[in-house]
Amino acid sequence: MTPILVCTVNKKSLPVFEASINAYCPDVDLIVHHVEKSTFGQSYNMAIEESFKTYDEIIIANDDVVLTPSTYTTLLEDVAALKAAHGNKVGIVGARSDFVRESQNIKQSLPEEVFSTLYVSPLFAWIPKIVFDITRFPHTNWFSDDMICMDLNYAGFTNWVSRAYVHHAGSQTVGNNTWEMYLQAIDWIEKNRPERLHRFKR
Repeated sequence: MTPILVCTVNKKSLPVFEASINAYCPDVDLIVHHVEKSTFGQSYNMAIEESFKTYDEIIIANDDVVLTPSTYTTLLEDVAALKAAHGNKVGIVGARSDFVRESQNIKQSLPEEVFSTLYVSPLFAWIPKIVFDITRFPHTNWFSDDMICMDLNYAGFTNWVSRAYVHHAGSQTVGNNTWEMYLQAIDWIEKNRPERLHRFKR
């Protein structure tokens, strides 16, 4: 079975997340990385790279989401269908939620079925090992998901929004210091992807 990987700093939301895993997919391996204060990209790059020494695919999750009874099975059903249709060019497949960017937000008029999108916020998202053979998350909190999805788009991969749903408490994982995180991300993009700066700079 595809394992679930979560990184956590303050562990504030972790017990509720773990309770939903134990209730709805108790046989799934849950890999918990307790990390020092760092960025989303740094934490998950290290954890994912370690996990890919054992697994060919994983699901990464925020520690502030809660699964429903069908979240895990629906996500993997959608992944299987996408792989059958698109082979090894399936990038990141993320769940929809109630507190997330518009393209995954159930408060918007989303298609009922799986659909492709440029960017996926990986609140609860399937990632194959091949992705990490191509790119990594930038060492930022903001825009790290946008940048890895953009790298995959350029490499010919397609990212998808699943029918699966998770509740998202929101802003428990990386914090609320939004301006600081924005400036940090812009600095990284200026140094590493300057040709894309116009897409993100306000």
